[in-house]
Amino acid sequence: MVRDSRKIAAILAADIVSYSRLMSADEEGTLSALKSCRALFDEVVSEFGGKEFGSVGDSLMAEFPSAVNAVLCAQALQQRIESGNSGLPSERRMQLRIGVNLGDIIEEQGAAFGDTVNVAARLQALAKPGGVLISRPVYDQVHLKVPAHFIDAGTRQVKNIDEPVRTYEVLPAQPAGFLGSTFGFFRRVTSRRVRRAAVAVLVVGAGVALGLLLREFLSPRNSQRLAAALGSQSAAPGQYSIAVLPFVNMSGDPRNDYLGDGLSEEISYRLTRIPQLHVAARTSAFAFKGKSENVSEIAATLGVRYVVEGSIKRQADRIRVTAALVEGASGSNRWSNAYERPSADVLAIQSDISAQVITALELVLGESGAAANAPPGSINTVAYDFYLQGRAYLRQTKSKKSLETAEQLFQRALAAQPNFARAQAGLCETRVERYTLEKIPAFVAAAEEACANARALDSAAQEVHMAVGRLRLATGDAADAQASYGQALALVPQSPDALIGLAEALAAGGKFDDAESSYRRAIAAQSSYAAAHIAYGGFLFTHGRAAEAATAYERATQLAPNDARALSNLGGAYFLMGNFDKAADAFQRSLAIQPRSATYSNAGTVLYYLGRYGEAEQMFRKAIEFTPGNHVIWGNLADAQLFESRPGDAKSSYRRALELADGELAVNPKDAVNQAAAAYYATRLGEQDRARRSIKIALTEGDRDVYAHYYVALAELGLGDAAAALAHVKRARELGYPEKLMRAAPELGELRKKL
Repeated sequence: MVRDSRKIAAILAADIVSYSRLMSADEEGTLSALKSCRALFDEVVSEFGGKEFGSVGDSLMAEFPSAVNAVLCAQALQQRIESGNSGLPSERRMQLRIGVNLGDIIEEQGAAFGDTVNVAARLQALAKPGGVLISRPVYDQVHLKVPAHFIDAGTRQVKNIDEPVRTYEVLPAQPAGFLGSTFGFFRRVTSRRVRRAAVAVLVVGAGVALGLLLREFLSPRNSQRLAAALGSQSAAPGQYSIAVLPFVNMSGDPRNDYLGDGLSEEISYRLTRIPQLHVAARTSAFAFKGKSENVSEIAATLGVRYVVEGSIKRQADRIRVTAALVEGASGSNRWSNAYERPSADVLAIQSDISAQVITALELVLGESGAAANAPPGSINTVAYDFYLQGRAYLRQTKSKKSLETAEQLFQRALAAQPNFARAQAGLCETRVERYTLEKIPAFVAAAEEACANARALDSAAQEVHMAVGRLRLATGDAADAQASYGQALALVPQSPDALIGLAEALAAGGKFDDAESSYRRAIAAQSSYAAAHIAYGGFLFTHGRAAEAATAYERATQLAPNDARALSNLGGAYFLMGNFDKAADAFQRSLAIQPRSATYSNAGTVLYYLGRYGEAEQMFRKAIEFTPGNHVIWGNLADAQLFESRPGDAKSSYRRALELADGELAVNPKDAVNQAAAAYYATRLGEQDRARRSIKIALTEGDRDVYAHYYVALAELGLGDAAAALAHVKRARELGYPEKLMRAAPELGELRKKL
């Protein structure tokens, strides 16, 4: 028997984006560009120790003895192609998609063959224009060695390959353009004066005069106690604990992901109704979507004894589902089954799976959980499919587009079945999220209608109570929000989401000690739930406890490395602590994952405190593109314009900021910080009576709020009462606002000398 000539190699596959379109538009120019591209490809591949093979037309292939060199080569190619495109009109720019895989290849007559090569080609086809996509074997070799950001791009089913492929997107280590240079600047800061000015970004950016990150971010207190509470060791898995992982979509079409996610969510929902059973939070379980950890590792991380896992495949009008109940400690199956039925039977399938999982657990539970697994009744399968799709969009990172789509899908579910209570609850929640993002009061009225309908249809559903609680937080009805979350907890006593909601409601009602206790309960209920650590970090941050907030955010980023919000907030906490290198790194990583309004607003605030007001204005305008309804950023913009000696433009921006603040106050007039901010804007517009009214409400509702006092200080300055302003600045300092930041704030003017 003749052996194949086999070896392990990294394969780089590249392809020119829209080559046919380029040829159609300019055949001669495109051929010339192709020759230049191929020459560049050969040159760069050679630089990194690779060997070109099998390139045909606009498809390019290379083999490397090192995965590190293959990825470095891919990065260099994209950088040089991008440089070559500078100055060219968009229709003439040439871009590459690049895929890199590592594995066993067969070498024959100078060429490479095998699945490793085929997968590299499939990865190339999945890569973004100008991007690099790598497989898990490559990631394992390079993620600690190559200077880059690696974003988990999920598990993909690729053509003619039996096993799904775990993929990662490779992004530059430093963000391009202005923000890259801004973050690079942080690392170069050495002047004590500049450091003192730059550190003011965080607190002022968190919700005061230039409050940019109050809703997202956070002097040390009880750090040792917190470190113990947030320790990385999970509790021993309880006897009655389970997690339901997202079912893997084997259809090869990512548009069917919602089916597997929805099936997992529904089974979890049914299991939570068993009083003795602790079910891992959906978000915690979904953090493992597309990851290759084995079940024992997942169970240990989530602190559960059992895991439900499975797959789903839809073809035409048929659906195939496999499911298994696995014991975490041993990795052994306690039960498994497969189903193949018409797609319309998905409700019956999830009922079967739930019932059989419960049956398999009965020996552990000591009694039947059948009552918790009541059949779905008369739910319309068309309505249910739309509902699952709506939930899938609601789970995504919140954007205007994702929320609009979720709202439309819930409405289609209700059109198919008007008495579907959970679809009404989903519609209510979506509209509250739209208000939170866009600050349009009409969304609150629409949410009120949907929540009222949901309660009328099923006042006992946990989802309904959660949606009502979220709505009441938005309207400032803290007592009603507490009651709603309390009802949700009565149904699922250890729900971390309900505990977080209760904590937010308690904080809104001024019950800060009780709020902190509820946040800690959420973490204790599920120590691996990143959202609980993020929420607690936000509470700590807004109470001037940046070091403790950083501890919470650090834990969140360990649990969810690709969460842009957690990284951005962590950067904010580091920044407030004066740790600029760590702050810059966290901001860079957040930006690489997802450009966000808060990141641009951060950059603008840095520039503002450095006296570079024109550049600050550019960044604030970019932030406004993301969130045009955020009064805080309009206030930031106005401040930059004012200090740039453009009072006319500043007045227009203050007017817009006040209009937007009034819109929020129409929904929640008890919001102390918004009232205080409105007072500040009003003084800039010469509306003194209005400012005094808002100051009175702000101090009534938020006497213990550090940011309310800071804004009131600015408003009192505008009213000409320096003594009152100084008193409120000192009160803000007592509540945790760092004095060094006050001394750096230009908007405090001469008051800084009296601190």
